[in-house]
Amino acid sequence: MTAPSEREPASPLLDRVFTDRWSPRAFSERPVGGDELAAVFEAARWAPSWMNNQPWLFYYETDGPDRNAILDTFMGFNRGWAAEAPVVGLTLARTELEGFMARTREFDAGAAMMALSLQATMLGLSTHLLGGIEVEAAHALTGTDPADTIVLCGFVLGHRGDAAQLEDKLREREQPSDRKPVSEFAFKGGLVP
Repeated sequence: MTAPSEREPASPLLDRVFTDRWSPRAFSERPVGGDELAAVFEAARWAPSWMNNQPWLFYYETDGPDRNAILDTFMGFNRGWAAEAPVVGLTLARTELEGFMARTREFDAGAAMMALSLQATMLGLSTHLLGGIEVEAAHALTGTDPADTIVLCGFVLGHRGDAAQLEDKLREREQPSDRKPVSEFAFKGGLVP
């Protein structure tokens, strides 16, 4: 793990929004305003997508009747800490595209989620994406058919909270993660090792 002060970009041209973004588990109960929510979803709207298909779907709740139902789709480990976040949701992608166009739906939805996350960071908010979700329960809750929609992940959004509110093993991990060096994933020409 890397302390926040060690998260210096290798390139001086990199915008700090990339290094400032990380995935906390401690969230404050402070609500996310309507204008802030509109801005993060507007950022997702402008994400790139193959042939402009825009296959992403976001199903979320703040304080309405589906809030607990969304939390119930999160696996037990995630449900406890995620319940503190003011916005909880699910990220899905339409799969009705065919052939080569269907190949990028998860990639496109990921781009939209990244745009949402970066806009949240720019507004002083944080996101945390959750792979630990009950996919069948998420389909049932959203009324989506697995034949034409894929459930990708859960997410929470809000203002960072006090790490002291977390259980011990989570409190120890409540800091930005280290990143692989570029040399491990970007290769100019030749074969990829």
